[in-house]
Amino acid sequence: MDSALFVLNEDLLIRILSFITHDSDRKAFRLVCKAFLRVDSFHRTHLRILRPEFITTLFSKFPRIYSLDLSVCPQINDGAVSMLMGYGLPDWSRSLRRLVLSRTTGLKSAGLEMLMKSCPVLESIDVSYCWGFGDREAAALSFGGSLRDVKLDRCLGLTDVGLAKIAIGCQCLEKLSLMWCIEITDLGIDFLSKKCTQLKQLDISYLKVTSVSLHSISSMEKLELLAMVGCGIVDDEGLHYLGKGCPSLQALDVSRCDRLSSSALAFLINGHPSMLQVYASHCFHIENLDAPGVSY
Repeated sequence: MDSALFVLNEDLLIRILSFITHDSDRKAFRLVCKAFLRVDSFHRTHLRILRPEFITTLFSKFPRIYSLDLSVCPQINDGAVSMLMGYGLPDWSRSLRRLVLSRTTGLKSAGLEMLMKSCPVLESIDVSYCWGFGDREAAALSFGGSLRDVKLDRCLGLTDVGLAKIAIGCQCLEKLSLMWCIEITDLGIDFLSKKCTQLKQLDISYLKVTSVSLHSISSMEKLELLAMVGCGIVDDEGLHYLGKGCPSLQALDVSRCDRLSSSALAFLINGHPSMLQVYASHCFHIENLDAPGVSY
């Protein structure tokens, strides 16, 4: 057995490890021997941590970590973040590119600002279901100038003011989810469309926006995916705006938008030959369309 393992050099072990996807299998791989453990430590890029005091130690053991999940860490708050940062930039924060803070309700604007300033290459952040996230936290988030992917689902305290701060500070955004941010209005979406011209994916599901927002969104030349599930105020006029704009649009979800008709949806599809998928389930006024890629 030892001689067989000796034949497997580090490059081969890294190649083998790249095909192992399940956590249980990776754990079994680590337990084989110290060489396998060392390879796994070097290959690992994501950590999900239960207690914040272990972050520094774990990052020293896993030097290639660029994704950190703190969504199951109940002790994360401003004080914990301050202790983690200490003085200056810690080594682990310099290379962090993805951060999950979903449901970390103890983290407020001060701690979030420290994180943003300490992670200079951060590209993706998830603060969904943080019921305390409001405009102050949005202002802290705006310090993440390198952010490309932001998830704000059910941040019920976020208003147009906070969205404007994010739009100004994070103009490199390519993906943004605002689902269930019910304080966002047409004004916020209009400002977003003018500032974040690089957006490729946008989710405004269950927002109280009107067709005016779709008029603003239609100016986004790089937008490829738009989800607007449950936008019950949007009507056919909004789809006509989209049909004349958004030249890169490839996927659209208008499920549960009760005021839309088949003719307006057909107009939009005809205006976008590159459209790949349209979802229109639970739309009472939309009948079956003889068009590829339409799902009901």
